Amino acid sequence: MKVLMLRAVIVTSALLLVSGCSLFGEKVQVPPAHIGKVLTKDGYKKDNYGPSRFRLDPCFAYCDSLVLLETSDQPVTERFALFMPKDQLNMGFDLRMTVSVDDAQIDNIYKRVPAEKGLISFNKIYVTYAQPIIRDVARQIMAKYTINEVASSRERLSAELQNAIGEALKAAPLKLKRLGLADVQFPEIITKAKEQAAERREQIEREKAQFEIQKIQQERELAQAQMQRAIDREKAEATKEVNEILAKSVTDKYLSYRSLEVLEKMAESKNKVFVPVEALGSLGLQQAVFAEQVKQTAKSKKN
Repeated sequence: MKVLMLRAVIVTSALLLVSGCSLFGEKVQVPPAHIGKVLTKDGYKKDNYGPSRFRLDPCFAYCDSLVLLETSDQPVTERFALFMPKDQLNMGFDLRMTVSVDDAQIDNIYKRVPAEKGLISFNKIYVTYAQPIIRDVARQIMAKYTINEVASSRERLSAELQNAIGEALKAAPLKLKRLGLADVQFPEIITKAKEQAAERREQIEREKAQFEIQKIQQERELAQAQMQRAIDREKAEATKEVNEILAKSVTDKYLSYRSLEVLEKMAESKNKVFVPVEALGSLGLQQAVFAEQVKQTAKSKKN
């Protein structure tokens, strides 16, 4: 009897499997950064499932399935090659963004975006709703500026783009969390002009540095020349003072007196030389007397 019952259970289970029925319900899982909804034959159930594991309802002719939706923050890069009207030149740039699904729009996403193999991917939502808006708004804003304005105001432009694109995406099921203008590719003619300008600035800086070096050298030479002039002036003034003192002290009477002293000493010397009286006023004798006076003065100073 037990054998017959076991056979009956096996046959029944086999029939259920063949017919696509499940007595216990399928085991399913919602991974992190995903939302899950159960799809029935009548459409999606109202409840959303966060990261978890559970069983679907038992089924017979038709079985429910779990449909996942990516909700994680996603990095997105949009590359542009844009004709700049004010410059009549082409310029390339990137927009680097962080975008996520708007939690308030999850039910609308399930209603409007079909799943592929049980998954509604972020990329499909982005391409469907956000990409056309982002490209259109970015081109409109960037076309208002010149290439030089873009080069000098990237942070301000990034803020303007983020505000404008974020506002435009309010009608879409995605939210813009961050945006930055990056990898700006300027036209070759602009790049060369900037390089040449940089070279000129560098050359000017080198010439300024060389000028400062020469200025310092010239100032040092001027200071040395001024110092030498001061030394020469002091020497000249000292010589002048000595000459003035000698000129005042050596008078005609003093020369006559000294002449007599010289003659007196000459008379005491063994080497006597007789000089005519008329020669006493000669220049040579005066010079001798003067020399003797200088010698005596120097000797008295030493003593």
